[in-house]
Amino acid sequence: MGKPLSRKQCIAQNMKTCKFVVLPNPKAGGNEPIYELTSFSEVNRYSALIDKVAKESGADARLIRAIMYIETTHGYYDAPLVLFGRNKSILPMNINVDYWGGAFGARKTLLNPYENIKAGATILKRIIDNLPPDASIREVATLYNNINAHSVSEYGARVEKVYESQPWAEDGTGK
Repeated sequence: MGKPLSRKQCIAQNMKTCKFVVLPNPKAGGNEPIYELTSFSEVNRYSALIDKVAKESGADARLIRAIMYIETTHGYYDAPLVLFGRNKSILPMNINVDYWGGAFGARKTLLNPYENIKAGATILKRIIDNLPPDASIREVATLYNNINAHSVSEYGARVEKVYESQPWAEDGTGK
């Protein structure tokens, strides 16, 4: 038997036999950070695409929304690099093409919002497939942000709070 697959390899190769464990972290409170810019949220803009991808993939549309909310309200730090095609991650799901390579599509493909959201949903589904059935939103989100994390992160805790509060639903859509 060879060396066990890394978490990255498990996700990229769609392995469902890897067993991920994310330990609790009581210090991860999930409070809204000062740099979270609600007005940057792309959730309502892509609501129909989220619903389409969720239906096609079986992914939780609300979880896709929560991740996208965090990624678009926090993930604007490399926006100037977008102009030069040098950003590591591509919004709205902030797919890190430098890290994942072509596992979820080429840079050009991931610039298409539908393909980007589909890639994010695929990553989420593959993470969930390798976690215990009772894994929490905070555990799933922690691994979405850092596949090598071993305990719940502040990011994971924040996604869980956003998942629960649904700040994008203030426009009356209820989604």
